[in-house]
Amino acid sequence: MPIQVLTSDVANKIAAGEVVERPASVVKEIVENAIDADSTSINVDLRAGGKRLIKISDNGIGMNREDALIATERHATSKINKIEDLESIQTFGFRGEALPSIASVSKLELLTRTADQLEGTKITIEGGNVQSVEESGCSPGTHLSVENLFYNVPARLKFLKTETTEMNHINNQVMWAALAHPSIAFSLRHNDRSLLNVRVCESVIERVRLLYGKDLAEGLIEIESEQSSFKMHAFIGNADLTKSNRNYQLFFLNRRPIRSKVVSAALNEAMQSFITKGRYAVAFLFLTMDMEEVDVNVHPAKIEVRFRDERSIYSQIVRFLSSGVYRHKYIPTIDTAGQSVINEPQPKNVMNWNSSKQMPPKVDRRKMQQVDESSAVESVVSQTSGQATLEKNTPTEESTVSSNIALASSELQAQTVTELSQVGVQPSRQEIPDGTGLELLDMDCIELKTSLFNTYILAEGRDEVFIIDQHVASERVLYERYVTQFKEEDVPSQGLLLPVTIEAVQQQLATFDRHIDLFEKIGFDIENFGGSTILVRAVPPILSTRLVTTAVVDLLDQLAESESSEIDMLEIQDDALIMLSCRSAVKAGDKLTMEEMISLIKELSQANHPFNCPHSRPIIIKMSKSELESRFHRR
Repeated sequence: MPIQVLTSDVANKIAAGEVVERPASVVKEIVENAIDADSTSINVDLRAGGKRLIKISDNGIGMNREDALIATERHATSKINKIEDLESIQTFGFRGEALPSIASVSKLELLTRTADQLEGTKITIEGGNVQSVEESGCSPGTHLSVENLFYNVPARLKFLKTETTEMNHINNQVMWAALAHPSIAFSLRHNDRSLLNVRVCESVIERVRLLYGKDLAEGLIEIESEQSSFKMHAFIGNADLTKSNRNYQLFFLNRRPIRSKVVSAALNEAMQSFITKGRYAVAFLFLTMDMEEVDVNVHPAKIEVRFRDERSIYSQIVRFLSSGVYRHKYIPTIDTAGQSVINEPQPKNVMNWNSSKQMPPKVDRRKMQQVDESSAVESVVSQTSGQATLEKNTPTEESTVSSNIALASSELQAQTVTELSQVGVQPSRQEIPDGTGLELLDMDCIELKTSLFNTYILAEGRDEVFIIDQHVASERVLYERYVTQFKEEDVPSQGLLLPVTIEAVQQQLATFDRHIDLFEKIGFDIENFGGSTILVRAVPPILSTRLVTTAVVDLLDQLAESESSEIDMLEIQDDALIMLSCRSAVKAGDKLTMEEMISLIKELSQANHPFNCPHSRPIIIKMSKSELESRFHRR
């Protein structure tokens, strides 16, 4: 076939595929245009999951006849004029592609009027061809009607999913916009049934309450931090508000919903010392920065972003979140009167943006399998589509609409240490916020009472009861002591009265030979004694003699497993310190004297991360006096 120039019709339809992937793409583009037009009210009305009809109305500034006609042409925009404008773009739209792309694959009707006009302009377009232009009465603003999406692109039409699935994607788009813009009222209707109706709010937390419910909103920790060119306003779930997946992690940059591996990795790095393994923090992160420092022109969808200084962004997010959460004393609460938030079931129709069901329970800063975005989305859709039935009852403004609305998710976590290091980011497993100066417990205001089952230490505060797990508390104390010594290259060794011999298998011997330097760094005097024997002459002081063989064998097995995952040396060292701390810590069932319990709690109160052990298990939980009184009907 000879080379030829494509017709404008074919070219427009091909280009439209990058902008208009599904009905949710149409909703996103039109809603963002409405936001750019200074609207204070945006209404979305749908039929058949947006396949048959998408109607969006706003009360923004509108357009006159001339501007409306130009707006239907490709690359027509009022947002930028020259290439340099991209470096300081403040609007959501700027490409001038959305409206003509939508019009090329649908039957579109545009009705718009400015406040100073008596009549509006009505433009009808079918398949990219203008059918009519006439005057028409309408309220100020812009009213767009998109019918029969992809009617002229059957290949694209047949790949659309079920009505429920497409609605989930649309719900997400409206939810994200509503969350990011509390000063705008939003409504969403589907097949004449109201799904979302939220009024103008004065704050983000008020909007969260309307969208996700009172309980979730009240369980959020608010953190604000600001630098010269970077500001972060974050809402992080407290210790009682964690989830089994990342569906409740949302990121916004200058009010734009984004995907960012750097932001996602920073969030997980900051929270991993506070969250129990297998749980995930609820997080709404709002980042504000100069547009000169970020590129949003990576993809027509404008969701992917690139930061000019990714290392700085990563470090600041980790530091801000770690310090902020730490200051709020991240201690779970016993609530016997009501169902714990930790164990509350997920909404049936949760929609994950792009995370895989095979996601590991915590951020793997070694190497994680890259997840294809489209397959990840469809994977989640397949899991939820059968359950994602919208509620039959019309929600009120004050009700939780999360049961009706597909909840948003966070990020692809497929980010390797290698990728981060390429931009100068070196994650630290236990990065400690500077200058917190916070004590877990005020020892002058609490009284240790007793030990429960020789496992849990019971302490009474002013209006709270604290229950501390002695094993994980001891593990945290030993681990941080060990880390300090390791960083200072001052890990002491204690000689054994009688050397310990360990009979190892061939794989263990090979692993030992590769990592003998690590054993020496963490306080062992150890050598290959010939044949299958390993000889231990000295051990770290925290390690009991009776545990030497078990600790060495377990460490060798762990190192061998780590190597199969191509884990880096820093991670290997940290895992070794964690394992030794766990082996050496006070055990559940060990009977402690009152003096030993006091000493342990004092050391814990001075720890850098006193809320969770290195394995992320909680160290301490509390129960309020008011809760006790409620259970005994004293209040």
